Amino acid sequence: MFITAMEFQRLSKLLKRNSGVVLADDKQYLVANRLQPLVEDIGLDRLSDLLEMIAVLPNNSLMTKTLDAITTNENNWFRETSHFNYLETTLFAQLIKNNSSLSVWSAGCSSGEEAYSISLSLNKYVQKSGQQVDAKIIATDMSTSLLSKAEAGVYTDKELCRGLSNELRNEHFFGIRGGFQISSVHRERVCFSQLNLLDDFSSLGQFDLVFCRKVLPYFSTLLRQDILNRIVDLMKPGAYLFLDSSEAKPVDVTGLETIRNSTCKCYRKR
Repeated sequence: MFITAMEFQRLSKLLKRNSGVVLADDKQYLVANRLQPLVEDIGLDRLSDLLEMIAVLPNNSLMTKTLDAITTNENNWFRETSHFNYLETTLFAQLIKNNSSLSVWSAGCSSGEEAYSISLSLNKYVQKSGQQVDAKIIATDMSTSLLSKAEAGVYTDKELCRGLSNELRNEHFFGIRGGFQISSVHRERVCFSQLNLLDDFSSLGQFDLVFCRKVLPYFSTLLRQDILNRIVDLMKPGAYLFLDSSEAKPVDVTGLETIRNSTCKCYRKR
């Protein structure tokens, strides 16, 4: 499917106005390829018809489906393993040193692999240390369809092969109709909720640990700064933030110090 420069510009404006997502000018071919299945699935002939429908009904599920098609990438378990190794060997013990409870936010959680990976890492730590931890993981995303999948916690064999060891699979997943479901201890630990990061999220509470990876690059520099500053406001003193390793913290975001070891970089709130 071909997308004209005018259609791409119109789509870019619709996405930015409704979600804050900014499409780079060199993404026309990628966008056309990702939207073709959606256009065909809803029985349309042209991308322009899809844009007309979104313009008329910008708040209906079609905008969400369009955004999902453009922004959703393949999700892996324990993506960037150095982050999870650091959690298991250092941060969990440090964060619960003076308090046995732990509050975590997975922002832009997609279909749940990140949030459940955090929960699985916590289980590893508990089993190794023998220390009980009362943890709650809040996982948010714009997409209601992805959140429904995440909340069900059911994944195909192919999806589980993306970064999940056989040991964890055998211990924490159970075969059901449609795939393999993660055990109830993890589904009860993670609370999924719909959230647009452009909106006010101050009511989420205060966090010891925040994961916000592969999310911010979709926004403009000014929006990234605004979102990150508001995330920092929700972090407790001494809390940690993980961005994707390829992302640089905007210079105008204050209150964070960079923490580095041999394999991992994250940020701690002063």
